[in-house]
Formats: sequence, C-alpha cells, structure tokens
Amino acid sequence: MSRWLIGWLVVLAACTQTVADDALSTCTPLCACSDVPLPDEQHDCVASCTSQFEAHPLGDACVACVVGHATRCPSLADDCTTVCTQTTPFLSLLHPGQP
Repeated sequence: MSRWLIGWLVVLAACTQTVADDALSTCTPLCACSDVPLPDEQHDCVASCTSQFEAHPLGDACVACVVGHATRCPSLADDCTTVCTQTTPFLSLLHPGQP
C-alpha cells in the first residue's frame, strides 16, 4: 500500500505546475508576441514578466489562453484580454503602446 501511495504522490507532483512554471509558460509567448524583437530584449522581457507574474500570478484561464495562443500572436490580444481581466502589468504586453 505504501508503494502505491508514494507512486501516486510522485505522479501528482510531476503533473502539478508551479507558479514559476506558469510564469515561464505565460511570459515567453507574451514577450514573443509583443513588440520586443531582439533576443536580449526578449530575455529581459521574460525575466521582468516572470518576476511580476510570481508576485501577482494570473488565473488559470488566462494562463491557458496565453499558452494556447503561443503560436497565434495576431489573435492573442483579442482572444485573451477578456479572460485576463486582472489589472496587472501583463495586460500592457497584450496591448503594446497602450498604458
């Protein structure tokens, strides 16, 4: 019985996303889809975004939307703004050039 319990806990831990995992999964597409063209700027954007995310995590629906749009930048802002309704610095990444 204890082996089964240990195995279940290992599987559960492996499937559980941490805030840091969610931050990286969300910030990478946000920065890639924003107006940050150079690799060093991309790295700085992801680092800054990750710090902000870890301090103020976005909801699961917002994270799922952004991650789901990682390869669809043109529709990311339109589709995810309503899901990501929190007033956070991340929304400025969805709408570059707006306050």
